[in-house]
Amino acid sequence: MLSALLLLACGGKEKQAKSEDVAVSTEEDAKEEIVGLIHDLYATIAHGDGDIDARFACREWRDMVTAVEAKDAELEEIGFFNEDYWTEMQDTNPDDLEARDIKFEELDAEEGTAVVDFILDSSVQTIHLKFALCQDDGEWRVHDIVRFFVDENAHEDSYSLMEAMRDYLKEPAEDMPELTFATMEGIYDSFDEEGNSESRICLNADGTASWGMIGSLNYTEYTYRIEGNTICMKTKDVESEEDCYDYDPDTRALKNEQGDIYYRQIEE
Repeated sequence: MLSALLLLACGGKEKQAKSEDVAVSTEEDAKEEIVGLIHDLYATIAHGDGDIDARFACREWRDMVTAVEAKDAELEEIGFFNEDYWTEMQDTNPDDLEARDIKFEELDAEEGTAVVDFILDSSVQTIHLKFALCQDDGEWRVHDIVRFFVDENAHEDSYSLMEAMRDYLKEPAEDMPELTFATMEGIYDSFDEEGNSESRICLNADGTASWGMIGSLNYTEYTYRIEGNTICMKTKDVESEEDCYDYDPDTRALKNEQGDIYYRQIEE
């Protein structure tokens, strides 16, 4: 089931006929790259270097985490994330993290999907994990983390963290207030593949709005109206069709029919 979901999410590639020797070489290369990625990932965490998600996770994972963090930011209590999801530790990660007993449960080098089981060992704790991986822009990246736990019958069970995040985002917001110009006032950014702000929508409390690319002096002015949970913007002083965005109160994001997503930014 996990492999089917992974293939659907990553997008299957059309297989081409290859000789047996080339297929074996491709599989061995893929295993070497994936094992190297896992070791590099935890060495990077142990040394406290860099943005782990940007370096080792696929785009869908990063987008999902961004949406969950946006929802968590609105909560007074602890949200979905209460620990480092790469290590399951709440405090500072130790410097002796080691992935061992790495086993490939599934691998399709041509399709660019894999499922790998391993043990994460350290001086603090030892845990069982599983990664679902796919090729993202030609590079192997982590698509999902499978966690293990002991159920009420003392049996080991597991769950997909990607699926858990997706279910969490579907949970309705409690006591969702009616949207008004005042409550929607704010800055909403879209992001590129590296997680950098790319373009920006500014909604003002007087019913005006603007859109522009980050770093550009050019922008377009709008007026907007609110209909339920939909924000419809129309170019100011120019006859044009409305550009409408559905507002998701859980992720605090605006999304239009073309799939463009703008996340509300938390002002410091």
